[in-house]
Order: sequence, then structure tokens, then C-alpha cells
Amino acid sequence: MKQIISMFAIVSLLAMGGYMFFEPSLAGAAGGPGAGPYSDSITATQDVTSELSITAAPDVIMSGAILGITGNAGNPRTGSTTWTVITSNTTGFNLTMVSNASTSPAMRLDSTWNFSDYSPVTAGTPDYAWSSPASSQAEFGYTVEPATAADTIAKFKDDGTICGTGVGNTANSCWYNVSTTAETIINRTSDTSVTGEIEKVKFNTESNAKYLKEGAYVADITVTATQN
Repeated sequence: MKQIISMFAIVSLLAMGGYMFFEPSLAGAAGGPGAGPYSDSITATQDVTSELSITAAPDVIMSGAILGITGNAGNPRTGSTTWTVITSNTTGFNLTMVSNASTSPAMRLDSTWNFSDYSPVTAGTPDYAWSSPASSQAEFGYTVEPATAADTIAKFKDDGTICGTGVGNTANSCWYNVSTTAETIINRTSDTSVTGEIEKVKFNTESNAKYLKEGAYVADITVTATQN
């Protein structure tokens, strides 16, 4: 019996010695008491989602009245408005424009009296220079001038002579018709600065001696900004 107790005591002492030998490193691995110091690092993550805003643009009042019989051939009336678009979306945004009229044309006094939608020389391609309407016709059209020329869609870009080609966005060029089908007019592929991008749309009206009843002719238009 004494021999068994002695053996048990020896084994216990060996076990205690082993624990005391290994304990500091074990404690250190768990961050507990030990020789130290010990350190650990973490990361804190906060997701931020993209957001987009667009200002309300002022309505457009064209630069002057048009005579209802003789018109203003060769001297189009002009007007413009701007929207400021801000987005933190890294793939940017696109801007579309559409006439809210149930049918064409966009600018009208009522169901009878109207300005025709601008008719470019080549259907589907804006005219580099504004072209006066034919005799006894009146037309309403627009062009786009983004804050960043590269954001202009290809249709409204120009090479200094022709639209739909090149990388430029020459002022007062590439005139087109407002449609009852939404038309993409600007496409930006990156985020904006905190102050955003000022996007301008210009309008022209011209009558080549079309008989027009007196009154206020209105085009009701909606511009929509959407994140890409």
C-alpha cells in the first residue's frame, strides 16, 4: 500500500511540474495570465450603399414670342434648363428624357394647334446644326450639354461636323426631337463629386410662316435619373 501511495505522489508531482512548465504558453495563447505582453487585432466593417439625387429644374420660358402668321424663320427662339445630379454609385447614372404627351408632337396649344417635333435630315441621327423647318411648318427640338462631355451618349457626340461620331460635345450642336418614348441623353460611368454634375438641355422653336393660333404652346417633359 505504501508503495502504491508513493508512486501516486511521484506521478502527481510530475504532472504538476509539467503543467507549470507548459502553463505560461497555454495561457498566452488564450490571452490569459502569462509572461505577456500579448496582442490581437480585429477589423470593423461598415457597408455604405450608393445613393442618387437630382434637383428640380426650373421651367423653360423661350427667349421671345413668335408671330402667329409670319413666324420667325431663320431666328429660332431659345431656352434651356439644368439638373444637378449627385451619386455615390461607382458605376454612375443615366438620364432619360420623354414627352408626357399621349401622342406626338410634344409642344402644343391643344389637340389642333402645335409645333411639330424637330425633323433631322437623317431619321434617328441629330442634326449638327439646327435646320429651319419647311415653309408653313413650325418645329420644336432640343440638344444636350452635360457637364462632362464624355458623359454624352454617342448619339449626341460629334466630330465637329457630324453627330453620332467623334468624342466632342460642341455647344449648340446635335439637335433632335423630343419623343413619347424615353430617350437616354446622358450616361455617366462613375460617381460624381459631392457637388454633382450640372446637366443642361437646350431647346429651340421656329416657325417658317406656319399659321399658329395665339396662345401658350407647352411641351410637358420628364427627365429621369437612374443609377447604373
